[in-house]
Amino acid sequence: MIPTPPGDRPHDRPQGRPLRSWESWVVFGLSLLLTGLAWWLLSDQNDRLAHARFQARAGDLTSDVASRLGAYEQMLHGGVAMMNAAGGRASREEWRTYVSGLHVEDRYPGIQGIGYAKRVVAADLEMHEAIIRAEGFYSYDVTPHGVRPEYFPVVYIEPFASRNLRAFGYDMHSEPMRRATMERARDTGSPSATGKLRLVQETDSDVQPGFLIYLPVYDQRRPLATAADRHAALLGFVYSPFRMHDLMRAILKPGSADDLDLQLYDGTSTEPDALLFEKSSIHHPRFQESRHIDVFGRRWTLRIASAPAFEAGIDHATPRAVLVAGVIIALLLVTVVNSVLQDRNRMAELRRSYHALARARAEAEEANAAKSRFLAAASHDLRQPLQTLGIYLHMIGERADTPTAVKLVDSARDAFEATQRMLNSLMDIAMLETGVIRPQLTEIDLPAFLARISEDIRMEAADKGLAFRVVSCNVRVTTDPSMLERIVRNLLSNALKYTRTGTIRLACRVGAEFVAIKVQDTGPGIPQDRMHLIFEDFYQIGNPERDRRKGLGLGLATVARLTRLLGYRLRVLSRPGRGAIFMVEVPRDARPTAAKEAKADEGGEAGLQPSPASSARSASNSSTM
Repeated sequence: MIPTPPGDRPHDRPQGRPLRSWESWVVFGLSLLLTGLAWWLLSDQNDRLAHARFQARAGDLTSDVASRLGAYEQMLHGGVAMMNAAGGRASREEWRTYVSGLHVEDRYPGIQGIGYAKRVVAADLEMHEAIIRAEGFYSYDVTPHGVRPEYFPVVYIEPFASRNLRAFGYDMHSEPMRRATMERARDTGSPSATGKLRLVQETDSDVQPGFLIYLPVYDQRRPLATAADRHAALLGFVYSPFRMHDLMRAILKPGSADDLDLQLYDGTSTEPDALLFEKSSIHHPRFQESRHIDVFGRRWTLRIASAPAFEAGIDHATPRAVLVAGVIIALLLVTVVNSVLQDRNRMAELRRSYHALARARAEAEEANAAKSRFLAAASHDLRQPLQTLGIYLHMIGERADTPTAVKLVDSARDAFEATQRMLNSLMDIAMLETGVIRPQLTEIDLPAFLARISEDIRMEAADKGLAFRVVSCNVRVTTDPSMLERIVRNLLSNALKYTRTGTIRLACRVGAEFVAIKVQDTGPGIPQDRMHLIFEDFYQIGNPERDRRKGLGLGLATVARLTRLLGYRLRVLSRPGRGAIFMVEVPRDARPTAAKEAKADEGGEAGLQPSPASSARSASNSSTM
């Protein structure tokens, strides 16, 4: 016997490295890929939900500004209606009563006041000043002084106190921006707003940007069809001055926009000179956008960004939890695979080292038992996080709303299902080896049993273009139904996997002492030198590259363990190019003999399959191949 070189012995390989084989790398890589994909999809989904919430908040804020300005417009129309009802000659007391009835400070916070600017032609200026002085305002003058064709001094302004007193008698038509806005309102008959300006109400403290809204008042007895007609019939303007900071503070009620930063500009320019109002925090916003508001003939630009309070509400905990859980699951899976592969390497060393057979076999069985106990005890802990990850993938799939996201979710599900199948197969092997599963014998009707199984397999065979035949026998047997079903299904799945053309037969034959259940295929057959390997863990004929899409190579290993547990005899007859027959002999005497037969078997599975030589003799004598 040639001894194995020391460096090639499995137990001489470094045991400290967690990734000792390509299988470990595959499991670890698939787990990390699945984890990373789930983390990315959850993070992307959370970002998109946050962006949608941000857009809704920005839309609400824009609507609040537009709605508030619309309310002010209705208030100005009410002032025009009152003037029209008085023939354009409403008294100061009537104007005060109207404005007081509006409860401006309570219902319309943010407005500086409501006023009326009367049209005065140059010839009537002295008379106009004399009339106002006769009302008790002895120092009244139209300002600024100077000769102009017509004047529009502020004669009424309510509340008539504080800052508004500075506007009394001011000719707004004397300032270019106000004059252009008033002429636009006069010619169109619609409300018109000025651009950014400084109100005459401003003092040296708390200076704020401002603007005004004008609504013309006409002599209703005169025609108003054309711009010239409206100019001739103009009596004055109902107007309102606004201080922007006061206005926006009224719109942005406490707590209503703490999660948003905003900047309001006059016009479409975002230069500092056009800034009307600003509420911002020092940070780089995650979301931002610009919106436009049409304000009585002018356009405002509203730039909205997410504030730290908004971004703090984005869910980052769930993606991080998925990431951490995925890494833990990946390490657990690598531990499981390493344990199984370590056991396989030790078993290979036993076969190569005859002189150390007893000692090596004891070590391998001890390691196998420890591994099996570990897998059986950890099965719940391993399955639970995997099921949780599956639920996350299902939730992500329901929220995916783009073809790219759907494709990524499908790929993730495929990888997840492959990992889950691998784990289930490993757990099944572990449960069989630890003796957790015990046969539960009951009497079954074999024809109905086989018919139920064949219905499931028939469609898979049809999808591959294979014929599927069932030859039943009228007999009842006493067995563990679930174990026997697992055996037959695994044999049929193995036949489907390796058969490309031809027929798969499921048959039974009644003997004196047993009932034989046979699965026959027309596949490539099994070479004689591989016959003793097909029931070993992870072994697959025709899959040297270990492509996991073709399975794990645990199907026949599970069949061998189940038949041994039930005390059944398992035989295989095959010849290359002529297909294979797998036969399970179910004793008609249902007394379990598994322990007795297991002790009598040499080499672990000798009682489950004939030797290569006997298989060859059986295959050559079979006329059914």
